[in-house]
Parts: sequence; structure tokens; C-alpha cells
Amino acid sequence: MYLEHWGLLKKPFENTPDPEIFYYSEEHRECYDRMIYAVEGNKGGALLTGEYGCGKTTLLRILANNSMTEDREVVVVNNPQLESDELLREILYQLGEESEERSRAKLSRRIEEVLFGKFQAGKEVLILIDEAQLIKGENVFEELRLLLNHQLNDKFLVTILLVGQPELREKISSMPQFDQRLGIKYHLHSFNLEDTKNYILYRLESAGGKADIVNEDAITTIFNASFGVPRRINNICDLALMTGARRKLKTVDSALINMVI
Repeated sequence: MYLEHWGLLKKPFENTPDPEIFYYSEEHRECYDRMIYAVEGNKGGALLTGEYGCGKTTLLRILANNSMTEDREVVVVNNPQLESDELLREILYQLGEESEERSRAKLSRRIEEVLFGKFQAGKEVLILIDEAQLIKGENVFEELRLLLNHQLNDKFLVTILLVGQPELREKISSMPQFDQRLGIKYHLHSFNLEDTKNYILYRLESAGGKADIVNEDAITTIFNASFGVPRRINNICDLALMTGARRKLKTVDSALINMVI
């Protein structure tokens, strides 16, 4: 462990999604604002895409946590590799309804009844689907589209947010009937150099470290090697801190970064 060497309270560059130390770049903030608007504005469907490791899942967790209120129930589907009937049963289960029903038609009707009941009770329903590019077939997207057909008094009975890698956008664009149901879309890009610097400093300071642990040249080298992808930045920085501690270095510089990449 390198914590004592660098004066850290905890490891600053873990890759596990942690809303407590999430760094909001300007683009991440814009993304979050649009997604929360889709939820609170009752916009029906929304789409968030981005490259692997750009922070989508952590944003999803933050959105889920902030959306859970007395007046809103949140369904989170982390494994979308389900058949359409399995997905419908999972949604029902998270809404408090267990079902062994196999008929998609009957499951759809039951979900409609549940959504209507929630609406009558003054509750909204939000369905968040992570890694949605893994959804197996168009029939699953069709079931999601049909869920968005459920409206009352010009209000959607459910909001559906799909999160996934860039190929999800391509997949959905080939299904115009569903694509048109997604009123809000956002593609999350990787960091630029300034965001990369701010991210590294923020993570170090969140772990109790000093900003001067990593120098400017090292940050530029990290950016070039990671292409600004947070997950790659984490991997490089973690290995650099470990290697630097073993060598008893006082600063992470570009030479050390070049050694570990």
C-alpha cells in the first residue's frame, strides 16, 4: 500500500462507482441536468450514451439516489440481457409485484394496471436501464416503447432512461418508432486536458492528499495516454502512486507515468 508514503487517507483512484467522490466536469453537470429534467419534467424516454469508463454508471446511481422520493419509485435494471417477459417480470418485482406469468400480453396489462395504480396514489415511476446496449432484441425495445404508451391526463405513467455505450444510439436509431419516444438524448464525452487535471487533483484532495503529488507534465502525459477516459486515468494514476512509493519518489512526474503505461 502506498497511502502512508503519499500522505493519503484512502486510495484516490478506485474504479468502483462512488457517488461520494464523483467529479462533475462541465459536461457531466450538463448531462446530469438533462437527465434529471427528463425525470422531473415527465418527458417519457431519455437516452444517455458514452464510451466505456466515462462515468455513466456513477451518474446513473446518483440520479437513482436523488430521484427516490415519497412520490417516486425507482426501478434499476443492471442486467438487461433478459427476454422481454423476464424484463417485464423484473420491473413488476421491483414495483412490489411478483409474477410467474409467461405471457407478454398479460404481463404488459399487469404493468399497466400497476402504473395506473401508482398514478392514482400520486406516485411516479422511473425505470433506469444500465448497459442497455446489451438488450437482446427489438422485441424488448418494443415492450419499452409500449410502456411509454401509457399516459393519463397528458402525463406519462412512467419515465424510462436508457444508459449505454455508443452502439446503443445506433441500435435505437434503426427503430424510429422507439427513437421518437426518447425526447432527451445526451452523449457523454471523455475529459479534455483541463478536466483531466481537475479530476486528478479532486481525487487526490478527496483522499486527503496534496495537489502537488502529481506535476503538470505528468498530467499531460496521463491525458495523452488515457485519452481523457476517467477509468483509464484511474488505472494509470493508481499504478503510478504504487510504483512511486516503492521507489520512494516525492513527486509523480512524466518519467514515472511513461514507466507505468
